[in-house]
Amino acid sequence: MAQGLADMPSVERVQAEIKGSDPVDTLARQVAVFNVLVQYVNRIKTSRSVRGPFTPDEQKLFDAYRLAAYQISQQFAKTHTAAETQAFNGLHNRYEMDGAFEHDWRARLLGSQASATYNAAMTDLSAGQQKHYQQEMDQYKQAVAQQQAAKNRQASGGSNDPNDPTGVAIRRCLELGGSSISCLGKGINTGMFSLVGLGGMESITSQITGPGPARVVLHGTYARPGEKTSLEFSIGKVSIAGCGDLDASQTAPTYAIEKRPGSARIVVNNSPAPFTLALGPNGGLTGPGMVDVTGKVIVGWTTQTTQVYHNGVSVGAGYAAECGGSCRNTTQSPIYKVKTERCTIGTYNAPPPLPPPNPKADALNNSPVGMIGGLVAYTNGGAEAMDNADAPRGLRMNGLYSDGRMRLQFSPAAAILDCGEAHVRLEYTVENTPDRFLVHVANSSGGPFTLAVEPDNSLRGSGQTTVNGRLISGMEGENVTYRPHSETCEVGTLRPDTGSGETMKVAEGSAAAPPADSTSVAPASYTGPEAPISAVPAPSAATSAAANRAYPATASATGAAGTGAAMRVFITSAFDGGANPMAGQVVWVMRERMDAVLRSLGAPIPANATPSQAWIAFAMACKGRDCSSALAQLKTRVVAATRLDAGGKATISTQTAATGTYYLFAQVRGPGGLLMWDVPANFQPGDNTVTLTATNAELIH
Repeated sequence: MAQGLADMPSVERVQAEIKGSDPVDTLARQVAVFNVLVQYVNRIKTSRSVRGPFTPDEQKLFDAYRLAAYQISQQFAKTHTAAETQAFNGLHNRYEMDGAFEHDWRARLLGSQASATYNAAMTDLSAGQQKHYQQEMDQYKQAVAQQQAAKNRQASGGSNDPNDPTGVAIRRCLELGGSSISCLGKGINTGMFSLVGLGGMESITSQITGPGPARVVLHGTYARPGEKTSLEFSIGKVSIAGCGDLDASQTAPTYAIEKRPGSARIVVNNSPAPFTLALGPNGGLTGPGMVDVTGKVIVGWTTQTTQVYHNGVSVGAGYAAECGGSCRNTTQSPIYKVKTERCTIGTYNAPPPLPPPNPKADALNNSPVGMIGGLVAYTNGGAEAMDNADAPRGLRMNGLYSDGRMRLQFSPAAAILDCGEAHVRLEYTVENTPDRFLVHVANSSGGPFTLAVEPDNSLRGSGQTTVNGRLISGMEGENVTYRPHSETCEVGTLRPDTGSGETMKVAEGSAAAPPADSTSVAPASYTGPEAPISAVPAPSAATSAAANRAYPATASATGAAGTGAAMRVFITSAFDGGANPMAGQVVWVMRERMDAVLRSLGAPIPANATPSQAWIAFAMACKGRDCSSALAQLKTRVVAATRLDAGGKATISTQTAATGTYYLFAQVRGPGGLLMWDVPANFQPGDNTVTLTATNAELIH
C-alpha cells in the first residue's frame, strides 16, 4: 500500500478495538468510525483531483469501510424494529459528530503517515474552497454587470433578445420571489429550477423532457412504529424499504391511483404480483398484509476505469484540456443480485415530513459564518431538492395544465399560476372527497379557486381568479426593482400539457363542477402534534402583532400537546425601509426550542446556549463532517414548514391542530450579519399572529 496510507486501519482492526458499553453501542461506534473513515479517504482523493479516480489503495480502503458500515446497518435493521433502528441511527450519528470520540479513536487507529496525509489534504481543501468562493463571487458580479449592460442597451434602443431562455428564466425566478444570489450567477442552478415550479434533481431532466406527466400523485414516506417495512412515494414510483435485505433504491415499482365512488386506492405494480393499498379518509394506507416482493440486494462492488487514448497511446495530465479534466476516471457501481423477500405491507399512518436531501457538508467553507451560511442555504431552499423536501405529504399534483391563457404548473411543493404575463407561486391542497379529487389553489390575494379532477385527467373549475404578480422594471447593480402586474383569467377546464399518464385513473361520475364562489382550502389531515400542517399564503390584509422575544429560562425536551382545535397562524415580517429580507424565506414550526432539539440529537450544545448559539454550535460540530444523518433527524422534528410570499407573509391553516406552545425558527442574511429567530408562540383556537422583526431576532455578526 502507498506510503501515505500504509498505516490506515483495517476493517478487522476497527472491529477489534472499537468497543462500547453494550453490543448495540459497540455497533453504533463502529459504524460511526467506518463512515468517518470513508470521508477521510474521499477527502484525500478530492484534495488531489475532484473528478479524478481513486488510487488502487484508496479504492480498496474506500470500498472496505463503506461495505462494513453498510453491512452492520443492514443487519441491525433486519433484526430490530423500525423504532430501534431509528434510535441506532441516531446513536451512531452522535458518535460521528463527537469530536472527543473521534480524537480518541483517531489517535489509536491512525498511524503517523495516514494522519499526515489527511492533514495535508484538509489544508489543500481549505485553500481550494476559499478560491472557489472567490470565483463564485466574481462570476456573480459579472452576471449582474451583464444584466445591467443588457438593460442599458435596451433603454438606448440597442438589441436585446427578450426571449433568450436564460434571461427569461432569470427574470421569472426573480419575479416569483427568488433572491438575486439564487437567480443570477453561474448559470441557472437547481434551486432556481425548483423555485419556478420544478422540484429537486428531477427538474434537470424535466428541462429536456418536460415536467413529467400531469396527474395526482402521492408524496412522502408511509410508516408505522413497530413495522419494519415502509413505503416511500415519489412522482410515479414507490420505494419499498425495510423488506428483508432488499435495496429500496432497486425495489421501486410504479403505481397507479384509482379514484372510485366512495373510495380511493393505489395499485402498486409489484413483482411477482401487484398489490393494492386503500387510501383512508385520514390519509393513511391499508395494505394486504404478507406479500412477496422481488427486488435486488447488494452483494459487492465493481470498479470501472476509463482511459483516454491519443494516436493509440494513453495520455495523462498533459492532455487535461482535451480530456475535459482527468484523462483517467474511475467509477464504482454496486453489484446486485435479484432476490424475493416476504414482507408485511400492513396499515400505515399518514406520512410525517420527509428528511431533506444530504447537504454536502464538505462544500461549506472553514469560517464560522461560512458554516452557518451553508446550513442557511439548506434550510431556506438553497440546497438541491429542498423545495420538494419541504412539500406537504400525501396527495399532491404534478405536471403542467393549461387552457391556452391560464397555466398551472404543479410540483409536490407548490403551484405556479400564470395568467397572461402575470405569475405567482401558490400553495395548494388535494382533497379526497367521496366521489372525486378536488384541488384547492390558495390564491388568497386574487381569489382562491377549486378544481375537480375529471375522468379524462383534466381539471375543471368555474369563476374567475386574478393573478397579482410583479414584473422587473429595472436593475441597478445588484438592486432589482419591480412594478406590480395583475391579470384576470377565467377558471374553466385545464387540460394536461405534459400527458395524462397512467398513474391517475378516475371513475366516471356525475358530480357538478365546484361552485363559482368556492373559497375553501382543504386542510391537511392532522393526527397529533407531530403531523404536518398545510401552509397557504397569508391574506394581504392580515393583522400583525409583535411576538414575545423573551425565551423561557428552561426548555422542555418536548412541547406540551394541548387539545385539538381549528386554527390559523398568520406569520408576518416587518422591517424598516427597503425590501423585506424575509420575502421568499422558509419558516419552520416546531414543538421544541432549537437548542433542545439539537441537544436531543447529540449535538454538543452548551448548557446555557440560546437557540441561535445552539445552531452555531451545531454548524461548527458539522465542520469537516457529514451531518446528513443529524439533519435528517432534525427535519422529522419540524411540524410544519412554510415559505413566506413576496410580502414576507404566510398563513398556516388546520382544523384539528394541538393547542399549546410552538417555536418558529427562521434565518436570513442581512447587511449586518445573520438574523435568526426561534420565537415562542402559544397557539390557541381561532386566529394567531406572529411577527418576525429585527428586534425579536438574534443578530450573528
